[in-house]
Amino acid sequence: MKAIWNNLLKITAFRRAILAHLHADYFHEFNHSISLGDDLWAYLCENDSYDSFSEIFIQQEYFEFIPDEPLRNILDLGANYGYFSLWLQSRHPQEKIYSTLVEPSLRCRRSLEKLIELPRLQNRFQYLQCAVGDPKEKSIKFFDRLFMAGSIFESDHKERSYYANTLNPTDVFSLDRSSYDLIKCDIEGGEWGLLINYPSILANSKFLVMEWHSWHQGGGAFPQIEKKLTDIGFQIIKSSPPNKAIGRDGEVGLFLAKNLNFPS
Repeated sequence: MKAIWNNLLKITAFRRAILAHLHADYFHEFNHSISLGDDLWAYLCENDSYDSFSEIFIQQEYFEFIPDEPLRNILDLGANYGYFSLWLQSRHPQEKIYSTLVEPSLRCRRSLEKLIELPRLQNRFQYLQCAVGDPKEKSIKFFDRLFMAGSIFESDHKERSYYANTLNPTDVFSLDRSSYDLIKCDIEGGEWGLLINYPSILANSKFLVMEWHSWHQGGGAFPQIEKKLTDIGFQIIKSSPPNKAIGRDGEVGLFLAKNLNFPS
């Protein structure tokens, strides 16, 4: 019986069906966390935390898309529970990585607030509860979904929605963060908004690792994104073949691009 359950739990759809019916309070009550060593902890406070943790720490989704260069300042767009930035810091324990975590989901707030309070990360990881959109608008409607699927795009399913503050470009820059070594972008279709509405952020960032979604606002799926990146001075270094999206029609893929105009 144990072997049967172990095999069933390896099936993503089956595992998600179970987790989706668990109350988030169960995880809060038991305060699940995983030690990463060097006084770093990953907090699994919500009922979909494990899938996000597994994708980044176990499946190592981003491993082949990280440039082989020192990465000190990170802009984490669609930070979810902050695992990407935490993963980078855990891979380079001797380095001091600074990360700006941008995430509109209220569901992620508890984990992100705990993360930035870790003694190892205090004053280096900062959290902005806002969404990538049109900076001319103060807020944007956000549809909160489980399993890293929160988006500014409505779906056919019942889902919690609310208005989130729109990211202001000036919010991500400060005296000690005038540029970024790497932007990580996973915002479930909102990536076109980043490319057209935030030129100052892109111009002051050396690398961009992005998960693209074929339903982005620019239309034309990946080729349209690739063309726009070329127009603004980025060159794609590495990309993955597109995969079918889980839970909706369309495709997703991952790529790493370099800003050819970034000062050397």
